[in-house]
Amino acid sequence: MTISTDAARQALAFALATPMTGQLKPRQDRSDFGAEDSYLLKVRRIGRHYPCGDDVRDGDFGIYLGRHDGAYLVALQAIFPPDLIGCERFATLAALRADWELD
Repeated sequence: MTISTDAARQALAFALATPMTGQLKPRQDRSDFGAEDSYLLKVRRIGRHYPCGDDVRDGDFGIYLGRHDGAYLVALQAIFPPDLIGCERFATLAALRADWELD
């Protein structure tokens, strides 16, 4: 993960390319990202002390964008203001779930 202007632009491009449609369904737990048509879900990094721990920093919150270019993406956000600052790619949904959970 590189947090830079270019990374933020790339995250924004992916966010704008994410479909704004999908089926809403009740989530079973924080790791239930839903089906292939689940997008734009608010997520947070696993292993931090929320909501106000000393270890919380920019990039610990994000938006799940689904699958783009063969990878599962999370657009990273700054804490204040919550601007997009980059993105993380994961080869599998299981790998993403190891680092991220629903917020």
